Amino acid sequence: MPLGDKESGGFGFSQATEAVEKLRSVVEQASQSIRELTQASEQWAQTAQERATEMAKELRAQSERAVGTVTEQVEHNPLTSLAIAFAVGFLVASVTRR
Repeated sequence: MPLGDKESGGFGFSQATEAVEKLRSVVEQASQSIRELTQASEQWAQTAQERATEMAKELRAQSERAVGTVTEQVEHNPLTSLAIAFAVGFLVASVTRR
């Protein structure tokens, strides 16, 4: 094999090695980016779940307070409550007939 072929063969091997190293570096950076993205999405999902749970608890507490208030009003004013319920029922029946 002539000396020029060895040099060009060595140069080709050097270029191939360099290309593989660059490719390995790109793959490593992509893997790191994917890991970071996965971690960020997991944190976002956990935060969203925690916020949803807190909102559900707050809505439940508000609805329990509202039911308690209505119950108290009905207990203290049963005739007024009955009259209001009758009036609302009459209005709903009137609207649905049309």
